[in-house]
Amino acid sequence: MSGIKILLVEDDWIIAKEISLSLHDLGFEVLAHVESGEDALKKIAEQKPDLILLDIGLSGELSGIETAQIIKKEHHLPFIFLTALADSSTIEKAKLTEPYAYLVKPVKIETLYSTIEITLYNAAQRKDVTPFLKEGLTINDAIFVKTKGRLEKLQLNQVLWVEASDIYALVCTASGKYLLNTSLAAVEEKFPSDSFLRVHRSYIVNVNKIEAIEKDELFINQQRIPIGKTYKDKLMSKLSFL
Repeated sequence: MSGIKILLVEDDWIIAKEISLSLHDLGFEVLAHVESGEDALKKIAEQKPDLILLDIGLSGELSGIETAQIIKKEHHLPFIFLTALADSSTIEKAKLTEPYAYLVKPVKIETLYSTIEITLYNAAQRKDVTPFLKEGLTINDAIFVKTKGRLEKLQLNQVLWVEASDIYALVCTASGKYLLNTSLAAVEEKFPSDSFLRVHRSYIVNVNKIEAIEKDELFINQQRIPIGKTYKDKLMSKLSFL
């Protein structure tokens, strides 16, 4: 996402390098990489990042949690904690700073992208949250999706399938993919059940867009989508046969 400036606060050089490369690949700008909470606070005051990736276990005088407390109190900027497998006591302390999310190291690029996208959206909408999904949707309704820093209207009849992306949902159309600030389970509940059907624990499909079925897979827009055993009977009952 061009124009989004991220400050990376991580005292492990190798991990920081890997995350920096991933951020560049995703189109974000790494404003700076610093190794201590003290340096992070200086950079924040000087350069005003849009988002901070903050290691919990910093080795400087300020811990990541102490740094987060100052960021929250004085700068009001969104931050995401980076953590290894921390103990429950540390996590409980971290929760009190109200981070937007946690990323467990090593960080997968897909998880990094989805977490940052949702964080930026939530940060922008904190004062006026726009719900993505209303009750009683029909196939002719539209929803608003986050793309290129703004909300755009998407007709449900354009949706090919929806797939899980960590704890969020990725709406797939012929023209692109859009991240929803909600879970796949919430999509299943709100999308019209006469047209959208869960066929796998990670996929909901628009049954009107199915082009073919082969053993334990179906095809939409030349994309193979797995069919879970527990969902196959319900799927087949939705289809017409000659």
